Amino acid sequence: MPARYRVYIERDPQTGLYAARCLEMSVFSQGRDKKEALSNIRKAIRLHLETLNNEASGKKLVEVVV
Repeated sequence: MPARYRVYIERDPQTGLYAARCLEMSVFSQGRDKKEALSNIRKAIRLHLETLNNEASGKKLVEVVV
């Protein structure tokens, strides 16, 4: 089942590009329009998660409650 993350998108008035940010992971991306920004943030989140999993491989992990 796919995970869901909260993302906000805003347009930069100077460049005209759309910036996308995942709130849970502080992952950022951009695009020429909202559709491209969403596509790029999905790719960036996947890459971030893959990198985290690779870094955690073989390490003892603990869970914390906040």
